[in-house]
Amino acid sequence: IMSLNTNESSENYSKSSVIAAYLFFGGAIGGGLIGLIVAMLGVLEAVLQNAVLQNIVRSIVIAVLAIPGFAFFGFIVGLIPATLTGCLVAHFKLYRNHKGLSQSAIISAISTTICALLFIVFSDINFSIAVCIFSVLIGSASGYLTGLFTLPRP
Repeated sequence: IMSLNTNESSENYSKSSVIAAYLFFGGAIGGGLIGLIVAMLGVLEAVLQNAVLQNIVRSIVIAVLAIPGFAFFGFIVGLIPATLTGCLVAHFKLYRNHKGLSQSAIISAISTTICALLFIVFSDINFSIAVCIFSVLIGSASGYLTGLFTLPRP
């Protein structure tokens, strides 16, 4: 009986849709998260410096404008890890449930970190544990959120 249910759900599982969703949204979501962090830090800095209201509002406007820019940059930079994540998520036929979202986050964290390490190795950038930690955090959050928005329901 279990194999019949698996076959039925496999027939309805669109691997190409899952891969396309991760390709188009995975990197953008990761970049958007980075933009959101940078935006919040910029606004926080203006507030903590007791800046005049005009400077705080300027920081908020710049922050809001920065998020789509970071999302676009994340789309470009994240094409490879996001596509790799999408292929693996589709291969394992993950769904939008606790198990599927957790596995999507783990797969994305690993693929993002591998790509970051390869970038470090093939460029003149010195190795940094901070880059690895940041890639794990952004990759896992992006994988989870992309799955939350795009994976099919079980």
